[in-house]
Amino acid sequence: MNFEELEHAWRGLGERLDRCQLSIDRQRRRDALGAARARLRLVSLGQIVQLAAGLVIVLTAGSYWFDRLGQPHLAVYGIAIHLYGVGLLIAAGAQLARLARIDYRAPVLAVQRELLALRRLRVNCDRWLLIAGFLVWVPFVFALLAAAGLDVWLSRPAVVVWNLAAGVALAALAGWLTVRFRATFERDAAGRSLREAQADLAEFEGAD
Repeated sequence: MNFEELEHAWRGLGERLDRCQLSIDRQRRRDALGAARARLRLVSLGQIVQLAAGLVIVLTAGSYWFDRLGQPHLAVYGIAIHLYGVGLLIAAGAQLARLARIDYRAPVLAVQRELLALRRLRVNCDRWLLIAGFLVWVPFVFALLAAAGLDVWLSRPAVVVWNLAAGVALAALAGWLTVRFRATFERDAAGRSLREAQADLAEFEGAD
């Protein structure tokens, strides 16, 4: 075998190795995208549960305050809870819509961008729902007490006002803590499944 034949054989071997490596890389990307997609199904399931919970709250609270329009303080309790339910619906719906937009046939970098946008959305939704949660417990508790026959507003309205003030203070504190400990809050708000989906694709960053 002369030098030219050896060089040609060596070049052919290199091309076959390159094709083999390309095939392996494509399969690894498909596997990573498949794993990420499976993990995001859990995120979707969680949002479906939240959507159902929000719908129950909206329907129950809506009926509650509508039937008590003649009792303004009870109607306000119901409206506040109703609005919280609407917030749950909006947050879940927005995240499900974002999940539905992900095209797993797109380049890995495009999927990574979608996951980053989803993560930011989840963090913002969780922050506002957390803050709202520290406010809505007040009407929720006093609505339950009224349903049990103890209408605190009629007997001791100051108790309701002070609890509302405490709720506002706790909501403000919660909002401050989400900023003060931003990294920890954002990690927890993103959720394990989304973090792992992002980790599945992290090694392919910049590869497309």
